Formats: sequence, C-alpha cells, structure tokens
Amino acid sequence: IEARFGLDPALTERLKGDNILYDKDDYGEYFQLYSTSFGEGFFFEIVQRSGYRGYGAANAIFRIAALKKALRPEGLPRV
Repeated sequence: IEARFGLDPALTERLKGDNILYDKDDYGEYFQLYSTSFGEGFFFEIVQRSGYRGYGAANAIFRIAALKKALRPEGLPRV
C-alpha cells in the first residue's frame, strides 16, 4: 500500500502491526479492522472514514482470507 497510495513507511508499519486495513479514494481515507471471531463466525467490524465514500471493497479478499484462516477446524494444520 506504500507504493499504491504513497504512504509513509512508518504508517504502513503501524497499520500492519495493528492489523488495520487501508483504502483511499478521491474523497478521503478509510481504515478498517475486525475483531477475532466468536462462536461460528460472529465478529465486529470497526471502520473510520475520513471523507471516503466507498465501503472498503478492495479489502474484502483480505478479510475473507483472514476469517477462513481463523475458522479453520481444530486439528487441521496451519500453513
């Protein structure tokens, strides 16, 4: 995301360290994070929009991959 959005490396390290997803459009920035899953997939999504008009669609593939990894059945090896 540093190259795509021209972000400062210190910011991208902070986002990475706190598992915060980022997006930007012509109107502003979007920060997005998810809680760990409870039960069979219930989770909280927390977002901050600063003028951003979208819904973080660019982050959806990463959210889905993380949820699938977290919901992996017990005993199945993690890769």
